[in-house]
Amino acid sequence: MTGKACGLRGFVWGLVSLAVILGGCAALGLAPPEVAGPRLFTFPGDWTKVPAKTVTLFYPGQASWEFLTSNDHPGAPALEAGCTGCHAGQEKTLGGKLVQAGPREADPIPGKAPSIDLTVRAAYDSEYVYVQFRWPTATPHAIHTLWRYDGKQWVAWGGPKPDATKKGIPPSYEDRLAVLLDDPDNVPAFDGSAATFSQVGCWMTCHTSMRAMPKDVPRNAIEPHPYWGRQGRKVGDIRKYLLISRTARDEAGAWDKVKPAAELTRLKAAGKFLDLWQWRAARSNGVGYTSDDWVLEYRNGDAGRAPFFSRPKPEFMHNEKVVGFRAIPEADLPARMGQAALIEGKNAVPLDPNTRFAVGDLLPQYLQREPQGSGADVQASGRYADGHWVVELRRKLNTGNADDKVLRPGKAYPVGFSIFDDTVSNRRHYVTLPLTVGLGVDGDVKAVKVGP
Repeated sequence: MTGKACGLRGFVWGLVSLAVILGGCAALGLAPPEVAGPRLFTFPGDWTKVPAKTVTLFYPGQASWEFLTSNDHPGAPALEAGCTGCHAGQEKTLGGKLVQAGPREADPIPGKAPSIDLTVRAAYDSEYVYVQFRWPTATPHAIHTLWRYDGKQWVAWGGPKPDATKKGIPPSYEDRLAVLLDDPDNVPAFDGSAATFSQVGCWMTCHTSMRAMPKDVPRNAIEPHPYWGRQGRKVGDIRKYLLISRTARDEAGAWDKVKPAAELTRLKAAGKFLDLWQWRAARSNGVGYTSDDWVLEYRNGDAGRAPFFSRPKPEFMHNEKVVGFRAIPEADLPARMGQAALIEGKNAVPLDPNTRFAVGDLLPQYLQREPQGSGADVQASGRYADGHWVVELRRKLNTGNADDKVLRPGKAYPVGFSIFDDTVSNRRHYVTLPLTVGLGVDGDVKAVKVGP
């Protein structure tokens, strides 16, 4: 074959690769692959006999807590009564408005669906709570950010929409499901507020100063801050937080007005935090867990270790003796999505500098690993087939850990669900209005007793 022909072939394959990654297998008329994580537990019942509840999640745009409490929000005076008083049943309408360019969406994603339906089932026995989620998606995105070999070196690749596409890079980001929960009428939206997570849900954690929000705090403003910056937490951005962790409120969300450490410790010990479970298709599903977090002054990981980690440069590759390859060619990625995970101690080996890679070979930036401590409290099994993700979670009713909520039969707990679909991150998820899960009692989702 001539060099000119080889060059043409490479160009064509490059276009094919880009089309497939951007549009999924459907771009080439291919069926999406099945993706399945390990199953570390057995549900002691029959899910088909557990009542199902379908809830609609909608795109929230940049609707922050600061917007909800401002004069720009007509419902602000009634906010303490709860979001559902005005908006129950309006999820699809809200999503249809907020997904478009406008005051609450400065950077819309073309073709973004305004809402998504989620089917939820829940159960419990004497020791555990179990939750099953099912939702549709055209392509299972079981990858996160990547390393791509350009013929000379490995370069960072992928990332979420719309940022990656603006750079001319095919987006790659994981599908994700999150559960946020609290005790009933426990955490107030701010000091002195009558509204709690029970009434206003996840909006009390969402502020205008956070990533990709209207007043997103730049790194050069964070670095000199005594709590957040290089002499403190060393964070690169501002993430979910509760205003009860701040000494004041302002239009920027009071990101910089953090209460003293002793007061934060007191709030945490008093249970004034939210529990957050996040199933991640690329960073936890491969080892059979969620990440387990809690929200107070920031989105914090539970004690122990998370089910994923990364390095500033590529240090691992696939073990060819175990999986039959060292890296996945770019054009093959959509069809081999279920093989992409790098898992410590399973299929990952140190990157051999003498290994010959081809242009377009891909490696995950994140490795999955067995979580430890309180970080291993929530087991998960996620499977994609027939156009749907089905994710099952299991957690002890009482983990015995201070960064988890205790769940007791006979009570209904306020919750919020969110779904990250179609290669997006941070604020570009779908969310629910405030909901409840009742353990043996009525709730928006009623968990039924199973087992002896």
